[in-house]
Amino acid sequence: MRAPLMLIIARARRRPGRWLLPVVGIALAAGFAGAVAVEGTVAGDRAARVSLGTLHELDRAFSVTYQGELTPGVRTQALAAVGQTGFGPPTSVVLLNPVRLSGVVVRPAAVDPLSRWVDATTATAARRLGPCLPARCPVLAAGGRLGRTTLDAAGVHMVVVGRAELTSAAPLGFVPSEAADEPPVVLTGDVRGLSALPGLSGVYRAYSWLTLMPTASLHSWQLPAAEARLRRLQANVTAASSQFSVNAPFSGLDAARAQAAAAPTRLLLAGGGALAALGLFIVLAAGGLRREQRAEIERLQRAGARTRHWMAFVLGESAWVAAVGILLGAGMAVLAGAVLARSSGIPVAGALTHSLITPAGGLALAVAVLSTTALLGLALSARGPLLADVLAVAAVAAVALALSAGSSDSGALPLLLAPLCCLAAGVITFRAAGSLLRGGERAARGGPLTLRLALVALARAPAGPALATAFIAVAVGLGGFALAYRATLERGSADQAADAVPLDAIVSPGASFTTPLQLAPLARWQQIAGGNVLPVRRTEASYAGAGEAVTVPALGVPERALTLLHGWRASDGSAPMEELARRLQAPGPARTPGPQLPAATHWLALRADSPALNVTITADLRAPSGAVTQVPLGVAGARPRVLQARVPRGNWEVEALELDEPTGLDLTNAHQNAENPAPNTQFGGTVALGRLRALDASGATLQSTAMTGWRGVGAASASNKPAGYFRFETSGAPGIVRPPQPSDRRAVPVLVDPQTAAAAGRGGRIGLTVDGLPVNARVVGVMSRFPTLAPDSGGFVVADQATLASALDAQLPGQGQPDELWISSRHLGRLRAALRAGTFSQLTASYRADVDTQLRAAPVAKAVLGTLSAATVLAAVLALLGLLVSMRGTAREERVERDLEAQGIGPAGLRRELRVRLLITAGLGVVVGVVVAVLLTRLAVATVRAAGTVAVPRPPLVTVEPWGALALWAVVVLAALAVGGMAATRSLGAGPRRHARGRAASKATRATDGVSAEEALR
Repeated sequence: MRAPLMLIIARARRRPGRWLLPVVGIALAAGFAGAVAVEGTVAGDRAARVSLGTLHELDRAFSVTYQGELTPGVRTQALAAVGQTGFGPPTSVVLLNPVRLSGVVVRPAAVDPLSRWVDATTATAARRLGPCLPARCPVLAAGGRLGRTTLDAAGVHMVVVGRAELTSAAPLGFVPSEAADEPPVVLTGDVRGLSALPGLSGVYRAYSWLTLMPTASLHSWQLPAAEARLRRLQANVTAASSQFSVNAPFSGLDAARAQAAAAPTRLLLAGGGALAALGLFIVLAAGGLRREQRAEIERLQRAGARTRHWMAFVLGESAWVAAVGILLGAGMAVLAGAVLARSSGIPVAGALTHSLITPAGGLALAVAVLSTTALLGLALSARGPLLADVLAVAAVAAVALALSAGSSDSGALPLLLAPLCCLAAGVITFRAAGSLLRGGERAARGGPLTLRLALVALARAPAGPALATAFIAVAVGLGGFALAYRATLERGSADQAADAVPLDAIVSPGASFTTPLQLAPLARWQQIAGGNVLPVRRTEASYAGAGEAVTVPALGVPERALTLLHGWRASDGSAPMEELARRLQAPGPARTPGPQLPAATHWLALRADSPALNVTITADLRAPSGAVTQVPLGVAGARPRVLQARVPRGNWEVEALELDEPTGLDLTNAHQNAENPAPNTQFGGTVALGRLRALDASGATLQSTAMTGWRGVGAASASNKPAGYFRFETSGAPGIVRPPQPSDRRAVPVLVDPQTAAAAGRGGRIGLTVDGLPVNARVVGVMSRFPTLAPDSGGFVVADQATLASALDAQLPGQGQPDELWISSRHLGRLRAALRAGTFSQLTASYRADVDTQLRAAPVAKAVLGTLSAATVLAAVLALLGLLVSMRGTAREERVERDLEAQGIGPAGLRRELRVRLLITAGLGVVVGVVVAVLLTRLAVATVRAAGTVAVPRPPLVTVEPWGALALWAVVVLAALAVGGMAATRSLGAGPRRHARGRAASKATRATDGVSAEEALR
């Protein structure tokens, strides 16, 4: 047994370059796999910190609250619990209920230290506050309007020495507001002093001790221990006394842990192909050295070696190659991990000790060495295609198992789809390449001599070229998969951004609830945007479901907006978008305008009477922008009289007349109905409305409009009397008298989700309640989704904005006004600048480009895209190494070269023939690799919806085949392989003496036999 080991050492010392390329290839693949593992930890840590950083202060606080009499033991126990969190120094707080001091209602509170929680301008004043004593307690006012400098009561004398702005809601649970109905808060830094004031001893109070969970210094691998520690503290504190309550950031920790756990599995899909590349590279390296290895085994056998001896030789040589390659790859992975961690601002030691340098990492390293040794030894010693068949069966079975797992993200098999498919594709390519090469040889028998010689050589011994073709196909397939999957993820990010912001920007009301069109007319917005500005109405709609009312979001969108949406797919609707937009459009005008008042109108007059009850009459005037202004005309009573009101200056249309109960009457009815156990009392009567006249400044009639044909809706209805008489009921809702509208006779076309469509009746009719108003609708199309509407909302309703607004305004004028704008802008920078300044700054704006950037810049998504780019580079390098390894043992055959030299082919011809062989092998591998990339991308998207986030993306991913990028990738790889092959074959050929002998022998042969080289080839 010593002889094989000595032979291994001698071969390694005499010709170490023999194994250089296999060792480099194994090291690259292993190093890449290790770097992916480190990057998964780094990306998970960054994602966890981003998740923690988005938490509100109240969601990051660990607080212990005590309600009762404070004792030294309670304070010590609470401070100890907060201190054991390891989050930072604790803060003590006491908050009292509102109390009246010097005739002013205030809310006393103490925060220690106070300077930690106030803005920088008042931090110095907060530190200088003295102790809170009954004789003098200096305080700072926060929120509200105090208006006094001293607050006195029996045993209390507070002196207001300044104002403070709290920078966080964590100490008090809220930030003091400036609202008039909120009492101001007076703050001191002396918790014990405020608690001991005798004048406030009877006021209810709550004590709390808190600290904030850090977001920058807490790493993903520390989250489980931190959560376990907090749960243990919570259990201990609450068990000590029932008056203790604990609030801990468990939901934030769980969300951060989910983000951290998702990163490694996402990156495994992107970089897992390195595992398949490693396995196939080992087989290829063994194939390149198999002839030489078999010669050594035969020499051993002639020297008396038995099976165990040559097996020891094969395994021993395989073991040191595997160990060197895997260990070198591990060192490369550690170095790459250190660079990745340092560039991300993460402790290098922490990242490595929680990814590579772990017990699991050591076990994986040992398994990698053993499995690489076994695979290399088996490839060197196996006879026939048995190994390929075994690998094919195993890979196909594993792929079938992964596909049967579906699109769930649970389990490792779906995420190992890339390496499994690559392995299966490589084995299938290996088994089919021989037939392809033999078929190519038959087809090229009438072609150029060099091509025929190359194809004959490939067809005679197809095992080596087939193995090289398979490896190149896998390498190219991995690189193409990385390109295609990167394009798929980028398309997914763009589609998600378009789902949130369907055009370039959305402008909606801010905290003041002022709509964009209330701040500026539509023409002004179009001037700023320099593009399409579409008014949108966002509300809710209800319909009768299976035994209960179902409420879903509703959108009023201009029908032309449907053809402008970004990210729309043909599968999202029951018809093409242009067809759905056409169906959504009303067959006629959206609304019928009322009488237009002349420009010189100063007064509006109406003769009216209501014998049964008094009725307040208001004219609803509509501006060209659609805004509605109400002009009270007066109260119609028992005796007929003319009601008159001044008309504001402007261009007005009379949209409707509104009938209401007088203010005193509706309050009385509401009070009586609330106290009366009987059904609500309603009063009603007939209201007579004469001609509506527009008067000029002198009182002359400019226009007179009769009520003929006008309809009553809501609390008003048509009367059986002549025109101008309407029935009014005191139901608490207004009665609307208006001209007939298209919504009175035809339904509003709507697009809905499948569930809402199932609730429609015959002809697609469905009764909706929008903003509490009835709307008769008709389903004209079904969609699986619609932008800006959440998938978990239970459904949706989309209507044309003008048509929906007309239907709502017909029930209550002004109700259909749009509340947000969808903008497609050619000058996005100008729009951003306008929304940051002046009155527009109170609006809320979101931009599709910003959402797309945020999605791509997310830590996990960024890591996935970076891994795919690195996988592309690795695939190109491995393809080139694979071609060079295969050339050593399979492309170069001394017997064939001597035979060709004897027939008159010189060194240049030999080089050309070998280069053509290499080019055929590389070209076939590249073509098959592109096909593998497309199929692999389709399978990956269909089974594992990994988009760089924890949640499943909406809309779901669709496969993107970037044919331009794939073609460029194929050309680049093929060119690199051709250049590498030419460089490696430059020194091919014998010396001058051998060339002369070959030429002489060739001449002698032709002279004696008269047979040409081409005939000899036949």
